Amino acid sequence: MKILVVDDTEAVLLLISRFIEALGHSVIQARDGSEAVQKWRQHQPDLVLMDMMMPVMSGPEAAVAIKEEAGQSWVPIVFVTGVGEENRLADAIERGADDYISKPVNFRVLEAKLKAFNRTLELNRKVREQSARLASYYDAAEEEKRVVRHLMDQMVNAERLNDPLLDYWLSPAESLSGDLIAAARTPGQVLYVLLADGIGHGLTAALNVLPLTQPFYSMAEKGYSLSDILVEMNNKVRQVLPVGRFVATVLIAIDETTHCIEVWNGGMPTVHMLDSKGAVVHQFKSSNLPLGIVPTQDMETITARYFYSEPGTVLACSDGLTEARAPDGEAFSEARLLQLVRQQPEEVRLSALQGALADHLAGHPHHDDISLVMMRFGQHMLGERPLAAQQSAEAMATMALVGTGQSMWHYSLTLGAEELQYINTVPFMMSFVNEIKVLKPYQSEVFLILSELFVNALDHGLLNMDSTLKQGEQGMDRYLLVRGQRLAALKQGHIEIDLNGLRINGRDVLRIRIKDTGPGFDWPRFNLPEDDPARLHGRGLMLVRSMCAAIQFPGSGNEVVVHYLPGPARV
Repeated sequence: MKILVVDDTEAVLLLISRFIEALGHSVIQARDGSEAVQKWRQHQPDLVLMDMMMPVMSGPEAAVAIKEEAGQSWVPIVFVTGVGEENRLADAIERGADDYISKPVNFRVLEAKLKAFNRTLELNRKVREQSARLASYYDAAEEEKRVVRHLMDQMVNAERLNDPLLDYWLSPAESLSGDLIAAARTPGQVLYVLLADGIGHGLTAALNVLPLTQPFYSMAEKGYSLSDILVEMNNKVRQVLPVGRFVATVLIAIDETTHCIEVWNGGMPTVHMLDSKGAVVHQFKSSNLPLGIVPTQDMETITARYFYSEPGTVLACSDGLTEARAPDGEAFSEARLLQLVRQQPEEVRLSALQGALADHLAGHPHHDDISLVMMRFGQHMLGERPLAAQQSAEAMATMALVGTGQSMWHYSLTLGAEELQYINTVPFMMSFVNEIKVLKPYQSEVFLILSELFVNALDHGLLNMDSTLKQGEQGMDRYLLVRGQRLAALKQGHIEIDLNGLRINGRDVLRIRIKDTGPGFDWPRFNLPEDDPARLHGRGLMLVRSMCAAIQFPGSGNEVVVHYLPGPARV
């Protein structure tokens, strides 16, 4: 150790210094309290051995000054005191001194005290080093959290969560959430919602769910189906995360055009469909494994469907909500959640749930991340307008000049039986459509038109599907099963798709032509009045007709040509 010895008596100073040096320590000498403070500043000794009574500045005064300058660093100060100085010694110890030794100095005792302080100083150094390392680890962890939080803010588009039909709540157990909520609209304005729950909570769980955001947003924007998105997300999870990591996931799609709700539930709590009064009318229980557990080729990606006929709400949450425990161990529970929803008006359900959970926890933290989404559907069903619309005079005048239009660009695609089995045609074509400046603001309507026309050509033209299969409670599931079987067995036939950008009478017009090699259909039936009770099917074509300036079926009905006018002059 480096020891500062302070005494105004030269003989005592030399005697103690020589003894300490003989023990192997280095010595710094001072002859009064003021010099002791100066020497401490200059040499920063490990220990101070100091007389009590000295000129210029006493030992206790010097001890106080040294302790104040040392701050958080511990500098042991041992007083050498004579008989009759006990009161001064007590005051000095109260003001920061650490020990004392009586005069005349017993060098055996002094040696033992120096050894004890050396052990304590060594322990103190280790504690300081560990504290510094912990502080460094803490700073690094906070920086990692800050980076991950920034990434999550960038990758989880909060603006899209502000959808008017969506209410959500995300409450992390720590500073970062292992639960993820994401929402997006397809080009056809179908609302997609992703709710995911990574293993654990905090930074590790947050990193588990991050790989899901990129495929979800990019594929939803292009109009891919939930099944296609699931395939890509499972591939991403298995590619990025370590073995043994998985993500419980629920994907929900609400299509207001077809009044259809699709759900894929892999390892999440039951998703509930509620009517306008909050009563449960349907449930989507978990029937799949979480993402990342099985290879993609072995996972089931077929979604469950429900067709609604009145407004309602889809309610989904992570198990952090239903399993949140009160101080007595009671879980919040699914039953309590559903009861609260039934008791509260729609506009205050979320705040009521938050308040109820706070009361349940009684000031204690929840130990798992909490996430909840409520999606309204069918809000405008009672005021639905007919699908068809009157064309404006300008639109009709423009269409009268179709034959004289100038072709600005042309895109053509022909798909055979094999390609139709694995190419997602409409999202593939939308990648091109979105590059056309005049069409980009209207990609939603173009997507709907292309989707309806292509599905008609494939399902009814090549696969010879009968729409009556959709009738009944399990009708759509039956229809999709037969469709999948026929598509897998398709060996011949093709579909031609032509997109042509025209300039007519100063207006931009999109001409879409789709032709299949099937037998066609009885298209004159679709000239019936819209409210004709004989019309049982064909709502998709009615939708197309409502958005386009003209729709034609040349020949036997296996070819359709529509003209779409982007902008307000269409209707």
